[in-house]
Amino acid sequence: MAKRKNPEKKVLLRKFDGDNTPKDFDFPSLTIEDIDRALFDLFEKTLKLEVTSNGESKSVPVIFATGERFALTRRKVPIRDKNNTNILPLISIVRNNLDIGPSQGGKGTAIAFRAQPNYTIKYRLGEKDRSFQNLINKQNIKNQDNVSNDKSFIDVTGMKGLNPGHVGSRREKTNLKFSKNASISLNPNINTNIYEIIQIPYPYFITATYNVTFWAQYMQQANQMIEYFISQIQVPGGEFAIKTSDGYELVAFVGDGINFTNNFDAMTEQERIIKYSFDMTIPGYLMNLKSPGLPNQLRSFHSAPMIDFSYLSTSENIKVNYQPETKEEKVERFVLTDIAASNENEISKGESSEVIESYVKNPFSGEEKVEFLRVKNANTRAGESVVSARIIKEIDRQYE
Repeated sequence: MAKRKNPEKKVLLRKFDGDNTPKDFDFPSLTIEDIDRALFDLFEKTLKLEVTSNGESKSVPVIFATGERFALTRRKVPIRDKNNTNILPLISIVRNNLDIGPSQGGKGTAIAFRAQPNYTIKYRLGEKDRSFQNLINKQNIKNQDNVSNDKSFIDVTGMKGLNPGHVGSRREKTNLKFSKNASISLNPNINTNIYEIIQIPYPYFITATYNVTFWAQYMQQANQMIEYFISQIQVPGGEFAIKTSDGYELVAFVGDGINFTNNFDAMTEQERIIKYSFDMTIPGYLMNLKSPGLPNQLRSFHSAPMIDFSYLSTSENIKVNYQPETKEEKVERFVLTDIAASNENEISKGESSEVIESYVKNPFSGEEKVEFLRVKNANTRAGESVVSARIIKEIDRQYE
């Protein structure tokens, strides 16, 4: 009877289980502030709007309106410097709403909304890979004591034993052969290695809405600003590709309408104010957050480079029990036994799905009935032991 251990399940990161954070590795975060900065850099560093003032070209300053500046823009009052003078022309940016719903402000997301629990962002060789390579001796090095080779084993009364002071493994059967030829090569061979798999949680999608306002005192300057901005839109529908300082790429969508307001009707000595305002929407996401109170969101897992096959033998008939366990059987299974978990009947490491057909005689009535016993075997490495009424013998084991 051949039995194969259950393959390792796909690693899933759930609510920051464990503390297996990677060493000497970091991953850039994407926060709300990064999205704000990316839109600010679009106007400050990419577009670089200019207007004509007194016959000379003048750069238009850009501010991200927060706090008291936000209150000024809400009152439609221009921002002033420390001398109480209007700073015009000017571009102000105000973040309004954050949409965290599935619709994402009507823009949707490029990928499924929370469709998977994590992202794998890095594969690299694990710390234990070097020791593992010494055991399997992939390059077939013959004359080193720190790798497994012919000299790692000595013949003691017809049995091969480990030579003291050498590295060797009986699991790797090629190490037991005494006729190996060295074949060192510079070609990369990483088909049997211990890999470290680094994952982060699936990003939280948000859509941020901003209001951008072009301020000016003269209509000519206001027209120059809005004309330059429209001329830079290369994609139909009004879109700009923006990038954060850490390299995350986002798309900023320009609203359909551009609103024009002024104070020409005031008929006072107040300075002339001209405004062009429009909305911009940025579908984004939050990734690898490092806010106070949050744990480290990076998690590290290691792969298993070998698959274990076992060949078991028993003197009883082996059956596959397709009948589901009834509620009564689940209760009776724990009668006159020690306390056990309700999921004890599930297949765990070191067990197989087959059952042994056994005839049990009733000592009172003399009748016989068929019972099915779980097939279990001893596994000292996993801390398991034989608990079945039938002895299961392991006749061979193969590693791939």
